[in-house]
Amino acid sequence: MSGKALIVGSSVAGIRTAQSLRTEGWLGRIIVVGGEPHLPYDRPPLSKHMLTDRTEISPTPLLTKHEATSDNIELLLGTPAVGLDTTAKRVALEDHREVPYDHLIIATGASARPSPWGQMPGLHVLRGLDDCLGLRKALHGDASAGSGHLVVIGAGFIGSEVAAAARALNLRVSIVAPSAAPLVQSLGPEVGMKLTELHQRHSVETYFGCAVSSLTSSTDGIHVQLDNGTELSATSVVVGIGATPNVEWLKDSGLTLGDGVMCDEQGRASGRPDISAVGDVACWTMPQALASRRGEHWTRAVEQANLVSRRLCGNSIEDTDRHVDYVWSDLHDWKIQIVGQPRHCCRSEIVGEFNGAHTKVAVLYSDEEQRLVGGFIVNWPRATLLLRKATEQRSNARAARALIDAGIPHNSGSNVCR
Repeated sequence: MSGKALIVGSSVAGIRTAQSLRTEGWLGRIIVVGGEPHLPYDRPPLSKHMLTDRTEISPTPLLTKHEATSDNIELLLGTPAVGLDTTAKRVALEDHREVPYDHLIIATGASARPSPWGQMPGLHVLRGLDDCLGLRKALHGDASAGSGHLVVIGAGFIGSEVAAAARALNLRVSIVAPSAAPLVQSLGPEVGMKLTELHQRHSVETYFGCAVSSLTSSTDGIHVQLDNGTELSATSVVVGIGATPNVEWLKDSGLTLGDGVMCDEQGRASGRPDISAVGDVACWTMPQALASRRGEHWTRAVEQANLVSRRLCGNSIEDTDRHVDYVWSDLHDWKIQIVGQPRHCCRSEIVGEFNGAHTKVAVLYSDEEQRLVGGFIVNWPRATLLLRKATEQRSNARAARALIDAGIPHNSGSNVCR
């Protein structure tokens, strides 16, 4: 607790680790290395209101200069890490400095998968603040001209949120993905169909079950050729095809790397007590899971940061197996919340009604033993609170349903998941 804690990564996982270390009683130095020059900021707004707000707004700060000074947290920003020597216990930075540590916390996150069609004017990915500002400028320019057409490649959260933001600016929007529907692998075909209908109700042109054959830059924009013969002419294109953990700087470190930095159930990397990993870059072993899991969720990053901080400070650790994933999103007129791991279900049951802008629904996902494994909720905060608790407790799905719809008129149905 009196040593030097070096945190590599200045997004939510790294900053929350630094703050939690101080809260839990760490007395030594805390240094945060960040690859971006910006003060630490929150990423979820980048694909939502920061794209649509017509005023010049700043990102939501995670840590101000005053807070860093008050907590005695040292910031080394704009200096990406490029190597790790676990024997000498030093991290090499891009500017040729080396920073020693007593305990290292790896929180370098993930990067957007690059465009497989190369780079060209008008083509964007969205992961960091600079990406957001560049895309925002393009979208608002197209909106002012009144003739913009945004093509979004990918129908995950980023792609869907960007499509919704562009429609809020009254742009023509097309979304293309090889999947049959948005998030279908995670949420199943019925919810995927409802998400497709949501986009279409807001005049998003949907091309699902299609792949992009080529992108060609021209003086009037980008021509997007689909494998079904359709050609779309876009003023801007966003490629949102997933993310990859930032582990390249660790390739010669001797740490075990797979889908991120492989860790035990308390975040120790390769079983080393002096190295931990948290957030999007970390693949933790979960006691009840079939395999180690990496998750790109804000709440998971915070929970891992808190747990590692308590462990390093010698404080009690909560039951990590009770933590469940929690994700939220704003899509058009729906406020979406997802708890747990719906993709691991055997059955799903709908409580409430999909009814356009008036949708108020919860989809319960259960395993072979009818235990709740997750939920998908739209515009129903009470159901979200109940399902988060029920999923943590692995409640019976029937009992969970009784809790959320007691006394509330609804139409419901059930179906078997894939």
